[in-house]
Amino acid sequence: MTGAIDPFFAALIVRMASAMALVVAASLFVERSGPFLGAMVATLPLSAGPSYVFIAMDHDAAFVAQSALSTLNTNVGTGAFAAVYALLAARVGLAGALAGAYAAWGSIVLLLVGGGAGPATAVAANVLVYWVGIRATRLERGAPRPARRPRRWWEIPIRAVGVMVLVAVVVVVGHRLGPEAAGVAAAFPIIMTSLILILHTSVGGAASAATLAHALPGMVGFGFAALALHLTAQPLGSAIALCIALGVCLAWNGMLVSAVRRRVRTTDQAGAV
Repeated sequence: MTGAIDPFFAALIVRMASAMALVVAASLFVERSGPFLGAMVATLPLSAGPSYVFIAMDHDAAFVAQSALSTLNTNVGTGAFAAVYALLAARVGLAGALAGAYAAWGSIVLLLVGGGAGPATAVAANVLVYWVGIRATRLERGAPRPARRPRRWWEIPIRAVGVMVLVAVVVVVGHRLGPEAAGVAAAFPIIMTSLILILHTSVGGAASAATLAHALPGMVGFGFAALALHLTAQPLGSAIALCIALGVCLAWNGMLVSAVRRRVRTTDQAGAV
């Protein structure tokens, strides 16, 4: 039929719209929850999850497994991105902090993904970068919760556009360039970048840095999820492997939230004695 929409592009539009709705809804919660809980929501696989569902719909389990290894390597760069931004945000401003964060991210991704790092190297690099990053940003996590403010008109559109672009890139890259590029695109720090652009310009570098510093422990769970997806996609199938990976992320972040709540209760009880 003349003028009919190509099925690939029709599916792409549907995927972009569904992912946009999911991530925008989640980001509205981040706005109201403070640095720690906001970081716990932001580090759930709100963009990578839908992207991997789309990858699995278009490719076999071997492609998904290889993409997950690429994502595991990219997660090292994401840890460096968050740590460098958190350390620089209150010192050099938004542009300088983002430039430093992306320089760290790009260097690590080029080294690990471009160098074809295997699972053992990827795991070791994740352990090293996140251990150093969490320790280095411990002071940034202590920033006070920012005051709530009216939302500006452009904030929701910029989040929506960012997520839609990410999904489009992941689907097209995965379709054209192979699993390594798709895995990098799926783990690209678009959610963190969106939060930085919104928080830094509205509540300041300290509160924005606190959110990214709190995100580091949550991103450890995302690394575990990528490893689980890499190891289980072929023996169990993509659908089951994706469910396992999602369960890992939810369980990890739930454990972090429970640990912080227990610590707060213990502190409150000690103060009341």
